Amino acid sequence: MSVETTHPPHVDPEGNDGGHFLSPEVVDNSQRMGVWLFIVGDILVMGALLFTYLYLRGVDTSGHWMNMLGLQGHSYEYYENLANGSAGLPAPHLIHVGPVSAGLEWLVTAVTVVTAGIVWSAERTLRATKNAKSYASMAALATVVTLIAIVLTIIQLRQLPEIFFASNDSQGMAYTAYDSAMMAIFGSALIHLIILAFLGLGLSIRASKGVINGDHWRQARLVRFFWVWVAVSSVIATAVTTTINTIH
Repeated sequence: MSVETTHPPHVDPEGNDGGHFLSPEVVDNSQRMGVWLFIVGDILVMGALLFTYLYLRGVDTSGHWMNMLGLQGHSYEYYENLANGSAGLPAPHLIHVGPVSAGLEWLVTAVTVVTAGIVWSAERTLRATKNAKSYASMAALATVVTLIAIVLTIIQLRQLPEIFFASNDSQGMAYTAYDSAMMAIFGSALIHLIILAFLGLGLSIRASKGVINGDHWRQARLVRFFWVWVAVSSVIATAVTTTINTIH
């Protein structure tokens, strides 16, 4: 006759059950370390983008990094039709492309900073008042404002000049070195804003369901770390690209 014995679930000194062997503080420390490592990686990416921008500006000592050999005076469709149906094209000449709107750049940055301020204020209010519904509303507001920043960034990308070129049997669109660098910087900003919108929506939903509340606010803090970094990086990138954009 065998006697079946059962063992009680493991309970650690911190009072956790067998489903989780780490204390909340240890889990929080691990998650914070992960977010900070992610931010450090993002800092390296932003540094690489700005280094490329400054390098392209610096090596073009002739002052033509905003210029290129191209066609001017008509629309893309005009030259496309001309290339397909005519024996010759107008002689190409050097055309100048100026910097993108500094005002629009700073507007996008200002909106991004506002969203970070909303998220930070929402977290502080949640921890002080334990009002999860208020936090959900503020997170939703930050998400909506982030969507505005996304639209403005798309407008920035669409305003980058495209230069149509035709050479023998090849036609296409070309960009100056300046435009290419700005496209990479704006594209990176757009990706970050989309991530923020996704995170903001998630925070709002989780807070409305009570998953994030006055006693469980650590996820909100983790998101705030990244959100504030995106705002800071936006200020840095805009400050660089609006002040160092010509060859003197």
